[in-house]
Amino acid sequence: MTEAFSSSARFYALRLEPGTDVLAAVQDFVAARALGAVAIVTVVGSLTDAVIRYANQPEGTLRQGHFEIVSMVGTVEPTGAHVHLSLSDGTGAMFGGHMMPGCLVYTTAEIVLAHLQDFSFVRVPCAKSGYDELAVHKLS
Repeated sequence: MTEAFSSSARFYALRLEPGTDVLAAVQDFVAARALGAVAIVTVVGSLTDAVIRYANQPEGTLRQGHFEIVSMVGTVEPTGAHVHLSLSDGTGAMFGGHMMPGCLVYTTAEIVLAHLQDFSFVRVPCAKSGYDELAVHKLS
């Protein structure tokens, strides 16, 4: 584990309307305000379209229907995001994975974000994973 730091936070609450692309809306919100380090605190709502990249798969899978958002967690910065999403269908069956663009709101998405004011997040290449991974920078 690398060194851990603490930060003060400012919270934002927003509601997304039907048809909104959830990931794009969150990323646009963060970028428009130049929030350097954001954590998704909580999300409730529903989707009609869910694009999920399942574990160890190269592409996202589109599922359409009516889905409840059970959990949505992740980190966001003005130039990127790493978000995971868990959903349930009308029978209560759950599925989830890496959230991709194209997840569209059905009735609502109520989102609380925490801007970690003392940090800056960036994504840097990781030789071990092969992906761009989170680097946390403490602001002076």
